[in-house]
This record gives sequence, C-alpha cells and structure tokens, in this order.
Amino acid sequence: MSDAPSRLTVEAASSHLPMWTEWGVRDVGHLVHSLGCTFLTAAGHDLGFAAVSEVPAPREGPLAHVEEDVRSDSVWFDRATRRVALVAEFERYAGKQKDLSPKIETLLLAQQRWGCDDATLLLAYWSVGLVTLPDHDYLRSIVCGGFSAMGGVRVPGNPKARLIFYQFVVRAGQDGLLRLEDIIRRGESR
Repeated sequence: MSDAPSRLTVEAASSHLPMWTEWGVRDVGHLVHSLGCTFLTAAGHDLGFAAVSEVPAPREGPLAHVEEDVRSDSVWFDRATRRVALVAEFERYAGKQKDLSPKIETLLLAQQRWGCDDATLLLAYWSVGLVTLPDHDYLRSIVCGGFSAMGGVRVPGNPKARLIFYQFVVRAGQDGLLRLEDIIRRGESR
C-alpha cells in the first residue's frame, strides 16, 4: 500500500475525472461523494488491484449481525491472494469530528467482517477550503480500542491496523462550481 500516495494526487484525479478538477461541479446531492468514490476505486485499478465501489462486507462471523449493511465506498482486492488489501471511506467534512467517527467505525467493522486484519484502512474526507482538522489520534483510538455498536454489541479494536488519512480540498470558483484543488496526506500512518 506504500504506492497509494503516488496515485492519490490532483493530477491522477484530473486524468480520471476532469469534471472535478477542471470543469467544476455543483455541490448537489451526493455528486462530490460519487466523484471521490470513483477516484479512490480508479486509483486502486491504477495500482493493479481489483477495486470496486460501494461494496457490502460479508455478513459472516461473530459480527455478522452488527449493523444491517456495512457498505464501503471502495475496496481494493489483491489479485494474487484474492484478499482485501484496502478498505476506504470518502466523507464530507465541515470541521465537526462527529461527522467522521461513524466512518471510522464502518472501516473497522468492514475490516473485521472481511476477516482481513492486515488490510489498510483509508479515511478520505473532503472539505470546502481548509477547515480545522479532525482529531486524527481520537479517530485512530476508535480503530485501536473498538466501539459499542447499536444494540450494545462490542466491536473489538485492531491495534495493529494501518489507518491513513487524506484530505481532499475543493474550492468554489468564480462560476460557483467546485473544483478539486489539493489532496493532502494527514495524520500519521502506522
């Protein structure tokens, strides 16, 4: 997964999705979310993974009945081992920590349902301009320590998990359309 930063760039996004970087898009519905999911999946393809968007984790094992549907924005499968190598979520972030905590929980639960404790977890969040950064250490503590899901079921943590963060910065142009301006690696990786 050390190659991921080479593909998570504005240049790579522009080659796949010029509407996001050059043409501009309106902030309506889930359009930016769709672009982000598409880009993360395309980056996985570029790196040689079998990458898929909107992937439901299998409902198997001891956590099969925790939450109804655990659907990840992008999942990268290693072609040789056929195992999950990366699970990603892409979320809007306006400076409120509570917006990202559920996404971290989804990443951890998906990782455990896939039975791939060594898969990299990627939280990509997008913001209009630069905003106050989330507490990356707190988000990491959820992955390490686990959390209580609905119904009181305890989802165990994974202290060995590799969690990486990227911020996608968009700006509104003179025409009022949003354009992806920068992709910044945030937090520290393990």
